[in-house]
Amino acid sequence: MKTKISKIALPTTVIAIAVASAFSTHAMTGHAKNAALEQGYQKLNPQGTICQQEDMCSDVESDFVCTVGQIPGNPQLYGKNSAGECTITLYRPNP
Repeated sequence: MKTKISKIALPTTVIAIAVASAFSTHAMTGHAKNAALEQGYQKLNPQGTICQQEDMCSDVESDFVCTVGQIPGNPQLYGKNSAGECTITLYRPNP
């Protein structure tokens, strides 16, 4: 009797743990995307040493770069590097 119960209980437990892990991994991925927002700056000179604060952008790579007002054709926005220069490419945040 014990063997029959353990043959059923063990696989069921393993499946339950696998399903719970899959859901928690998916939740962490969504949270990481939300946490990736950072301030975007418009370059006011080609070197990126003079910057103007604009919209929030994302550092998660996507098909669209971050622009002023998130409108295509507007100036591109950048993130600041450790030297305070706006040279890091940022992307449009996911809705």
